[in-house]
Amino acid sequence: MNRREFIKASAATGAILMSGNPSLTFAQELKPIQLLAPQLDGGRPLMQVLRDRKSSRLYSTEKIPLQVLSNLLWAAFGINRPERGLRTAPSGRNRQDIDIYVAMSDGVYVYDAKANLLNPVVAEDVRSLSGRQHPPAGVPAIVVPQLDEAPINFIYVSDGQKWNIGATEEENLRLAFNHTGYISQNVYLYCASEGLATIVRAWFDKATLEKKMKLRPDQKIILVQSVGYPKKTS
Repeated sequence: MNRREFIKASAATGAILMSGNPSLTFAQELKPIQLLAPQLDGGRPLMQVLRDRKSSRLYSTEKIPLQVLSNLLWAAFGINRPERGLRTAPSGRNRQDIDIYVAMSDGVYVYDAKANLLNPVVAEDVRSLSGRQHPPAGVPAIVVPQLDEAPINFIYVSDGQKWNIGATEEENLRLAFNHTGYISQNVYLYCASEGLATIVRAWFDKATLEKKMKLRPDQKIILVQSVGYPKKTS
């Protein structure tokens, strides 16, 4: 049994995140999801991962096990120096202004790195707003590449309450884009190491998505990143 098969087998006892019965999921209130401790002894050599890093637009319907998601979130922006609360991606003046919202079939959660927890936000599937390229006004839909809906979308949100008070909004947003870039690249590298597919999405229905997620006016969606297993092509 290889590593991927082991992870999938261990998830069969209940660690699969997507419900097989969406109507049952929506009928119940979302509950926090306790993530598993990240596995820090795996992965491929960095130079091989850089060689294989790429964007993918085609995803299978295979669900992502809890252990894989736990590893992925830690790689993205987890705490790697717990004595100081520092993270796997840098941020200016250690503001840590980026929150990772996780959109799945049963709803949206937000990643709490300190508690290693996914806290529920809204019991609604918003992936159609975040996981498909949403062409801006004036761009014909025909020029937009065809994309599958991934099982998971990371929605990167900058929290204005953590911005630098002495900086302008433009300066803080510039930093937020940089911070998101570091995090999304961590996701790319983990995906390349573990055989996952991913792509960053700059076009999405921002206004509708922020409303659906009940974000405050000072919370800004920066980017969306889809993650899943690659679709097998013949």
